[in-house]
Formats: sequence, structure tokens, C-alpha cells
Amino acid sequence: MITIDVKQVLIGLLLLAAVILVIFLIVMVANLITTLKKVNGILDDTSAVTTIVHEKAEETKPLVDELSGAVMSFAGAMKGNESSIASISSISKALSSMVSVIKNSKK
Repeated sequence: MITIDVKQVLIGLLLLAAVILVIFLIVMVANLITTLKKVNGILDDTSAVTTIVHEKAEETKPLVDELSGAVMSFAGAMKGNESSIASISSISKALSSMVSVIKNSKK
């Protein structure tokens, strides 16, 4: 006759649960590695885009400053501090500079 001790059954069940847990953890770590590789690729792409945007922002900053100055001089001309022809001329120069930068960036 075979006798089964309750203590041995519980130890066997705990060992079976431990094996299932280890397999589950192995699968989870494999999925985590795949996910981290994808996230790393996304971060690399984000870094490249951020670098490009920073370069373009630095490139257009002087043009924006020039355009801002031209608009301020136009506002001054409207108040009577400067001739309106000179202020319109400076605005058109600033806008043409901005257009040329936009055309060059599309190439």
C-alpha cells in the first residue's frame, strides 16, 4: 500500500509553483528585453529629431529677430517716428530672408 504524506504533497505543489513562476519570469524578461530595444530605437529617433529642430531654431533665430525689429520699426512709423517706406522696406527684406531660409530647408 502507498501512503502519501500531506507534507510531501505540499512540498511538491510548492516546487511545481516555483517552476511555473520561473518559466513565467523567463518569458516576462524576454518580452521586457524586446520592449526595451524598441524604446531605445524610439529614443534614438527622438534625439535625432530634437537635434534637427535645435539646428533649425538656431538658424532661424536671427531672421525672427530681424523680422521683429522690422515690425517694431513699422509700428514706430505708424506712430510717426520713422518713414513708412523705410519700415515697409525692412519688413520686406526680413520676409524675403525668411522665405529663402524656408526654401533652402526644403531642399
